[in-house]
Formats: sequence, structure tokens, C-alpha cells
Amino acid sequence: MRRFACACVLCCATSVAVADERVTIQPKVAKPGDAVLVIVTGAAEAPRGKAGDKPLRFARAKQGYQALFAIAFDADSQPIAIKVDGIDRRVAVRDKDFPETDVIVEDEYANPPAAERKRIDEDNHAIIAALTKTDTGPQFTRAFRRPRGEVTSTFGEWRTFNDGHRSQHLGLDLFAREGSPVRAANAGTVTLVRDTFLAGTVVVIAHGNGIGTAYFHLSANDVAEGDVVQAGEVIGRAGHTGRATGPHLHLGVHVPGGFVDPVTFARLPVSPAAPMSARRSIRRAR
Repeated sequence: MRRFACACVLCCATSVAVADERVTIQPKVAKPGDAVLVIVTGAAEAPRGKAGDKPLRFARAKQGYQALFAIAFDADSQPIAIKVDGIDRRVAVRDKDFPETDVIVEDEYANPPAAERKRIDEDNHAIIAALTKTDTGPQFTRAFRRPRGEVTSTFGEWRTFNDGHRSQHLGLDLFAREGSPVRAANAGTVTLVRDTFLAGTVVVIAHGNGIGTAYFHLSANDVAEGDVVQAGEVIGRAGHTGRATGPHLHLGVHVPGGFVDPVTFARLPVSPAAPMSARRSIRRAR
């Protein structure tokens, strides 16, 4: 197999759930790094609730309302309490051992100089800020689909680089030929196009309701910040810019609470009723 590396209690205590309101959780047993989908049906209005001590952000779905949250990497095996409109549910959390591997890269990427470390911090801040833009409801109507390609490195893998530096892989690596098209996992707005030190050329798409996807190591981008893209639209070209040992695509998926495994996320029946607005795809002249 080819391997390429890249770098509450409710707010209102008197809230009473209507008799036919139902709360279901998927999956019922989750692991660190998984996304959890909370589905509410039979509610007369948008529900209010929390997962642990974090508020849930609900959006209207094809049937009822949905909210997502991430299981933290450092979560222990204690169940997470979910409270929605006076209804109590729990998600069991199962321990997970992530694989480990050694990665050899050019020394400047294994041990960046001080000036580049400052740039890395700025890059990371910009990426997270772009992923977490939540000023709209869902902009998508289809299910999320990850780009095609053989998996060369899994989500959550621990990597030890040349100098002994150890970091955790927060995405899914997919083999892709240099210059091959990279397509959006779903509709949304491009919130970042940036040349970064470790992740190379990056495109980030905010899909609404706290969901974002990131595409690393591109050889070229075909979109600009502010563009609205549709599911499956070409947003760039695969490459090996930044800290990479060969051409591939790093796909990151972020939901409220953190990065999640793109593979398990794609299995969830995320199904908004309609996009926030029926905006058309925009292509700006280059």
C-alpha cells in the first residue's frame, strides 16, 4: 500500500419536551475523533440542548433537526450526557489506540527555523478560523462524499519525524496523481485559500452549521476566497506542496468540537432540509 505523509443542563430549566419529541444519537458508541449526530424529530421549534457542557447547534433537517459534535481525542471511556429539551441521552465512548509510524522528511520540515515556526502558528490559526466560520445555516442538500483515492494514511495516526518530533494526523490521506482534480466534498463557501509552510497550498470550505472541510498539499487552486462551490466541483489540483513525501490529498473534516475522522463522518445521515440560500457557483477570472 502506498504511504504518503502530510504533515448545561438546558438553558431553560422549565423546558418541557412535547410528548412526541424524540431524540436519537448516531453512533450510539463512539471513539475519540468520531463525529456524533444528534437527531430530534417531533419538535415544534428548534431544540436547545448540550453534549456534556458544550451547547449543541441545531439546524432543520429533512426530518426534524440535527446537530453535530466531535468526541475529543483525550476523551476517557466515560459516557457523554446529552440533554435536549428535557430529554436525556448518552453516548458511550470506547477507547481507541491510534497507529504509529516514523516519517522521514527534509530537515527544514522536521525542524523548522524560528521564523517558520511563527509562520506555522499563523497558518494553523488561519485554517482553524476558516473552518469554524458558523455565520450561516447549512449550505448543502446532499450527503457528504470524500474525494476518491486509495487511503495512504488514516486519521489520528501518530507520526514521529526525523528529529523525534511527534504529532497526530488530523485528516485522511488519499493517493492522487500530481495535477489531478480535487473536488469539494459538499456545497459551501470557500473561506480560505493560502500557501502554508507545512500543509502547502490549502483550500478551506465552510459548509454551514459548524461543518468545514480542508484540502492540503494542492499544486494549484481553482477557487478564491468568497467563491460558492457545489458538491463535486473542482476546487484545485492534487500535489505535494508543504511537508509531504509524495503527491496526495490530505482531507480534513471539522465539526463543532474539533477535527473528526472523514471516514466515519461520511457514514452519518447528515441531511439538511435546504441550503441557507440558493446561491449559484461562482468562478472568478484568473
